[in-house]
Amino acid sequence: MARGVQVASDVALNWTTAQKRDPRTFRVGQRLEFHRAVKGIAKNEFLDVVRVEEQRVIARNSRGKERILTGKQAKSFGVYERRMIEVAAGDKLLLTANRNEPALHTTNGEIATVAAVNDKGGIRLEDGRELPADFGRFAYGYAVTADRSQGKSVDSVIISADGMQKELFYVAASRGREAVQVITSDKELLCDSVGRSAARQSASELARKVRPGLRQGLHRGVAAARGLASYASRHEEPLEQRPVWQLDTKRQPRMEHRYEHGIER
Repeated sequence: MARGVQVASDVALNWTTAQKRDPRTFRVGQRLEFHRAVKGIAKNEFLDVVRVEEQRVIARNSRGKERILTGKQAKSFGVYERRMIEVAAGDKLLLTANRNEPALHTTNGEIATVAAVNDKGGIRLEDGRELPADFGRFAYGYAVTADRSQGKSVDSVIISADGMQKELFYVAASRGREAVQVITSDKELLCDSVGRSAARQSASELARKVRPGLRQGLHRGVAAARGLASYASRHEEPLEQRPVWQLDTKRQPRMEHRYEHGIER
């Protein structure tokens, strides 16, 4: 068995923008990855939090230079915690970052196999790529969510869930070429949830759920309106002539007559 080496893995905290604007939420040792370049910080650059002050956060880059962060940059970075995991040759890793650089190209969600790990934490993949020790954007790739499994095919799939909507269950189950095994602690709950769709419903579908009699009521209303129109057409008769005054071109009044018809009440 290959010797395992402790390497650093960055776990996303998935903070909201409001959380990142509040310096009180930060802790020393957390990592900030900038997915958008800002003044003094390049895209995809990592910084480590070294101090937290009342209105700002101080972070240090890999070159040892400190940068001052305020709420203005909150939409430009993600917050991560660094944890140590053991990695050895033959392990499957889930890469969780997109990189398109001359020295490294990775795609978020891809599964890679480890070929070797050096003592400094650098990882060489079987396809020849080298993950530097400070890369950090990976996790074990033996289990993934149904969303991340899209586009992948394997010989066998194990689905572990107590509740999953129809579309996600189809995605997960269709990944296996030869076998699918489902593990659950509540079979009835899983079957019930798989029967529900996550597709967006139309306004009329939602209305029928809220008011089941709405459709029948609309039909009754239309039928009543048609009955009234039919009755009116059978009992229509002229009313008395009514005078209508108009002015001619010589500004002299004259009386004209016209017939008006209505529905007798």
